[in-house]
Amino acid sequence: MSRTGRNSLFLLIVAVFIAGFALVVQAAEETGEGEGEGGDATTSTIESGLSPAVPIEAEEAPPADVDWTYRYMIPTGLVIAAVIILVTAIKYFTDVVRKRYRIVE
Repeated sequence: MSRTGRNSLFLLIVAVFIAGFALVVQAAEETGEGEGEGGDATTSTIESGLSPAVPIEAEEAPPADVDWTYRYMIPTGLVIAAVIILVTAIKYFTDVVRKRYRIVE
């Protein structure tokens, strides 16, 4: 494959990735996550002097615990990725760069 073909393919892949990410973000914004959940009560500014027969107290739900995958697997995956990158860099320099330069005695 020629250099122009590789560059074109690379730019196409990057453009598809960016477009896909933008569509995902836009779809998440359109669904309105977190907005309007649980029936919204309408209120009026007119004072009628009436009170409800049964007062309803708004109970706040306790915050949800973070999943174990989020707490343990994601940080572990990030650490493993960092170690792999570090080992790859060290192996590259020990294998490739060492062969380029020789000590002349």
